[in-house]
Amino acid sequence: MSTIALFGGSGRTGMRMLERLLEDGHHVRLLTRRPLQPRDGLDVIIGDATDQEAVIETIQRADVVMSALGTDKQNVLSHFTPLVIAAMQQAGLKRILIVGTAGILRAHDSDNYRFETRESKRSMTTAAEDHARAYELFEASDLDYTIVCPTQLIEGKSVGEIVITADVLGTLNSGPIARDDVAELVLRAWKDRTYIRHRVGITTES
Repeated sequence: MSTIALFGGSGRTGMRMLERLLEDGHHVRLLTRRPLQPRDGLDVIIGDATDQEAVIETIQRADVVMSALGTDKQNVLSHFTPLVIAAMQQAGLKRILIVGTAGILRAHDSDNYRFETRESKRSMTTAAEDHARAYELFEASDLDYTIVCPTQLIEGKSVGEIVITADVLGTLNSGPIARDDVAELVLRAWKDRTYIRHRVGITTES
């Protein structure tokens, strides 16, 4: 079994990742801002993902890093990403899997991000811009990153065919995708060592 450093594991998608990892018998080191109930296989580190010492402590003795951190108007990802890259490089860790957004996939008709084109259905681009800055930092690093990029996330089950493709969204007629399917793809990409140094679009055919 492996030890996973997990960021954003108390969020709605991150909780799915946490549950699967613990169910599979892995050891999880989780950074969170609020205490959680003690559980077998779970080390809880209280702190903030934009604090360098907290990030360094979380990845201690980890075999792989995973993140489902969301973003907000405080540019959390832009602050977190250089910290985790530096901490991983210092620790000699290479593999990191991240939940991003479909907005940072390459557009079908240009080399632009989807959020920069009419292909994206969102009018606000603040979150996508933060995700894009994080992606560019990972791309410039020597880490074996995978960024899983879902369309609209839903709590229930995905309806329709699930489409998974590297670097672009696999359909122009995209629909919502379940958080459980996103978590499943993150873990599968880790176990199979697929999509290394790629963004991965996941959506449904609407």
